[in-house]
Amino acid sequence: MLHIPAPDPFTVFGLPHSLDLDERTLEQRYLKLSRDCHTDLNRASDAVDCVAVLQRAAEINDAWKVLRDPWQRARALIELRSPGAMERNKRLDAAVLAAALELAEEVAFAGAAELPRLRERLQQALAADFVTVRAAITRGDIDDAARRWHSSHYHKKALADLEAKS
Repeated sequence: MLHIPAPDPFTVFGLPHSLDLDERTLEQRYLKLSRDCHTDLNRASDAVDCVAVLQRAAEINDAWKVLRDPWQRARALIELRSPGAMERNKRLDAAVLAAALELAEEVAFAGAAELPRLRERLQQALAADFVTVRAAITRGDIDDAARRWHSSHYHKKALADLEAKS
């Protein structure tokens, strides 16, 4: 069976295309959808029905993985509003890459005493990145949202590297 992820995770869950989804409602929707298509409750009479139930379960799980993570939700919104925007805007300018390199070096050479301050700074930078992605999506500048989403990767990577050092 070939699994193809659903193109619109919001539609799978019957939710509006929005970054602002209530986490509790999202989880309740996921549990209900999962229960409704569980194989124990949907005993298929033939192979075609069985494949359809399994495909629906995979679709729900894929949508859940996207929607529960605000960054992946933002990526999905960007792609839904402008298909191909993530790929078109993958290339970042030299200043962003230079700053990312400096940040990686700062993390690599940080001493134990510097780690808490650096962790706080990176967490704040990621929060600010998300605010700028949200603002770009809200104003309809999807290419800018995609570029900012890609550039946030360097803050995520630096934070992951920092956590690995701890």
